[in-house]
Amino acid sequence: MSQELFSDSLLPIAIFLIMLGIGTGLRLENFTAIFRKPKSILVGLGGQMLYLPALAFLLAFIWPIDPVYKVGLIILAACPGGTASNLITYILNAKVALSVSLTALNSILILMTVPFFVGLAQSTFMRDFQPVEMPFWHTVEEIALTVLLPVGIGVLLNHLFPLLMQRIQKPLKYIMTTILLVVFLGVFIASENGDTDSIFEQPLVFLAAFLLNLGAFVGGVFISNYFGLTSKEKVTVGIEVGLQNSALAIFVAASLLGSNEMALVAVMYSLFTFFTTFIYAWISLYWIRWKGVAGKFKL
Repeated sequence: MSQELFSDSLLPIAIFLIMLGIGTGLRLENFTAIFRKPKSILVGLGGQMLYLPALAFLLAFIWPIDPVYKVGLIILAACPGGTASNLITYILNAKVALSVSLTALNSILILMTVPFFVGLAQSTFMRDFQPVEMPFWHTVEEIALTVLLPVGIGVLLNHLFPLLMQRIQKPLKYIMTTILLVVFLGVFIASENGDTDSIFEQPLVFLAAFLLNLGAFVGGVFISNYFGLTSKEKVTVGIEVGLQNSALAIFVAASLLGSNEMALVAVMYSLFTFFTTFIYAWISLYWIRWKGVAGKFKL
């Protein structure tokens, strides 16, 4: 099967179904409560818009990799969270409405932030500047079709059939996780080609991607702790800051900038971050709940 079949057909369908399933566990009041008290939203956006790019630039300055990979690291950090971050939040029963809201808002803000940070990275590390223009209407359409519409349908189903939606939540978690992993595996296999650098040929790039993931999650949790968010809000922000939309980063690097080397960072990142972010988040929730750290986190 071709890469186009997976990325253009199966992946959007899978994302739609996953987000619809996530929506079946939500009510409209979950979102209105967040926007009535928007501190968690503002903290999450600050983590994604300010802390994460700053961390990526710091890594790029100190890490001994080629400049083209440094730019690839910044591209990845400039991208929002995506379906995977929403799914992890859902599986762990954290603040799903907060996660979905951050994904949607950040996906709009990248129309400005991605061109800015990518241009800054190019001029800093490559002494060159190739303008990046995010496709406005395509981006809006993607947000509507992959976030707003399926989640909205799920919320409506939960309103109309609350008992049924409650019964199917547990099996949905396993079904949606399987769908996401199978389709992403298919995309990865279909995109393999002989001239792509392997992880073993670029171990420092792989380590840079890993450190970005780890540092972003930990930083998101600590920033949330500083501003006094609840335990579930802290972990949710950590997930959103720590797990970026690697498919979008690959699109920006390979399609908009025409660089497979820049895209390699996001390709490597996509291989492990679902699992590592899930582990970080699970450990964090367990630690807060069962090891007496709740007092320090001002729950």
